[in-house]
Amino acid sequence: MNFTQPRLRLLSILSVTLLILGCTAYYLLRPDGAPAYEGFSAEDMNEGGIEDIGTLALPEVEKRLNYLIHDTGDSLRSLALVMDAQLSLTIGATEPASEQALQYEELFVPFTSAQLKTALASVQDLRFAQKLFADGSEVRLDTSSLDPLWKRAATPDEPVAAQYRPERLRFRDGSEKNFADLTAPAQIESDEILSPRETIALSVNKPLASLGLTIAYRSYPGFKKVVLDKDHPKVALDDGQSFQLTALGDDSASLRLSTLKTSTLVVQGVTEAGKALYSNGNNTRSFPSDEDIAALRDYHAALLETKKDLAQLKTGQAVQQRLEQVTQALVTGVGPLKNTEADYHFEATPQRIVIHVLDPLEDNTVEFTQVDNVLAEQARYIALDRSAERYGFIDQAGQWVIKPRWVQVQDSLMADTYTLFTPEKSSDPESDGQALRSQLAYFPAGSNKLVDLPFEYITEALSNGLLLVERETNGPYGLYDARNHRFILPMKFVNPTVTDNVFIARLGKRTDVMEGLYGAYTLDGKEILPTQFSGIEHREGFLYTSSADRSRQDVFDLEGKRINLQGYNVIGRFVGQQPLLVQDTKSRKFAFINRQGARLPIKLPYDEVAPFSNGMAVVGRNGSYGAIDLAGTLQVPLDYTQINAFQTRYAAAIRAGGGSGLVLISQTNKLIKELGSYTSLKVPDNGNEARYYVRDPSNSDEYLVYDADGNLVQKDE
Repeated sequence: MNFTQPRLRLLSILSVTLLILGCTAYYLLRPDGAPAYEGFSAEDMNEGGIEDIGTLALPEVEKRLNYLIHDTGDSLRSLALVMDAQLSLTIGATEPASEQALQYEELFVPFTSAQLKTALASVQDLRFAQKLFADGSEVRLDTSSLDPLWKRAATPDEPVAAQYRPERLRFRDGSEKNFADLTAPAQIESDEILSPRETIALSVNKPLASLGLTIAYRSYPGFKKVVLDKDHPKVALDDGQSFQLTALGDDSASLRLSTLKTSTLVVQGVTEAGKALYSNGNNTRSFPSDEDIAALRDYHAALLETKKDLAQLKTGQAVQQRLEQVTQALVTGVGPLKNTEADYHFEATPQRIVIHVLDPLEDNTVEFTQVDNVLAEQARYIALDRSAERYGFIDQAGQWVIKPRWVQVQDSLMADTYTLFTPEKSSDPESDGQALRSQLAYFPAGSNKLVDLPFEYITEALSNGLLLVERETNGPYGLYDARNHRFILPMKFVNPTVTDNVFIARLGKRTDVMEGLYGAYTLDGKEILPTQFSGIEHREGFLYTSSADRSRQDVFDLEGKRINLQGYNVIGRFVGQQPLLVQDTKSRKFAFINRQGARLPIKLPYDEVAPFSNGMAVVGRNGSYGAIDLAGTLQVPLDYTQINAFQTRYAAAIRAGGGSGLVLISQTNKLIKELGSYTSLKVPDNGNEARYYVRDPSNSDEYLVYDADGNLVQKDE
């Protein structure tokens, strides 16, 4: 049995360290039980441990014993200084800290083994990805659903180290194999436990359907919570552990703790509001328990007895044998507690110290019988020949159906369709590099032969197997039926948008060239509106158009029927059940129509009319403004020089003769609030997100910002 230096070996086992507070050591008060100073000179001692004492001659053995006696006695005398120190709670005066300036930590809430086990039992979305090669494959687990659980089960400073072991492997061809039975490549042994960030190497290249997984982890079975403050500075637990707050103030707290050597502590400084203050670090100093000190005294006595019996022992080997036996007995008999002095520093002085005493970590495992492959089952799979650096396709048994020939192969938005990359020489004659040419191709049903597609990009996968496709970069778009491999709309459109069942685009060959007019089609290729408009917008079941010369605005239903009256331009949009504002292009008179296009009996004897917003429409005559409701009643008289679009409850307005003073009014013209001299506005229709910017009356260089309901949002936004 080999030993290191006794002070390093035995005293580390007993957790012995001389305590120093600041720059002042504890002074000797009552050194009862501490051995007297031995008085050995340097010439009387041979520094070392007991591991080689058997090789020394007897005179040197005695010098070694002198050193061990002196070393152990010195430790006991130092401990006497520490243990006799009398402690009392010291409260320091501190200034209250600003709440806004403080930083906070996440309040620690223990997550025990039982809670973790329950949470793991509810996990159902574990997946893995498999990369296939000519001579094997690699599996990488997706542990994103587990990582938050490991974080909750860990302490703030120490993450949980979960380890993952694959078990039963189930392949797409119906076969099964134990992971341990496979001969893995040399870099990973088949019986190795892996971290979730590692790649699991397999010696077979057959596509996997699922695998069984065992996860080994450690967690805390339970905990005790201790709260210390100035009114309750000391707490003792039934198992002998004790906790004492010895100082509180100046943004710090000092503790004396007597805790189990196997337990873990999480200490946080908490404010009156229950927030955990950010910790600026801590200093800890440990010293042994009474049982440990008694063991150290026994060791000191055994050294003295051994020196006394040196003549009878006769050899260094006999001395070493006795001391090894003594040391072993002392190591197994030390006490379970350790004593610690700790100083914690925070951004402010906490109101209380919360200590979670976590039980010793225990080993646990959880089994997931079926972890699925993220890649769905298919007739063939992309695989890489690493030696040739080329991609091809294999079947479910891992056999090549198309041998490697492409430098890259990528899945697409269409089933059984891939983008194939082949090298081609750069068009630059001075370049030594190779460019890549891409080609979309698909496998027809029941065939292992790829067929090229007449487009380069799949821009969007729509419903029922429809695809929005593009011929080449900045090229034309079309609608393609991937199920029957035919075009619904040919590739002669640019700037397309697809909403619900409507395809809107303009005729053209290049997206970077402004040419052609817009039309609208259903997704089965039926024309709704011909390509004769400068713009078309689809909104809430209607199509709003602008004529080619932009002089006329109309609204159509999805059958292509115009809704607005002949000779009237549309202003605004249908929103909810509010009518739509239109204007006669000749007389400039206003009217409102319903969703069927019928003119509503709302009289509008006004020069200006705005579309409805939240049930109110602003109207004006001769520079004066008011507002009408949905029945056409003038609820707000023409007493304002400006009224903005009504929000859910109020509108911002300027009264006649009011300069730039902005006020909030209700739908019945009730004054809600005077906001002040406005500088700018952000007022959406039919919403409640308005922002009003007015000058700060106390400082003309700053601004106040109010929301739609008149609440002050912030200054100088």
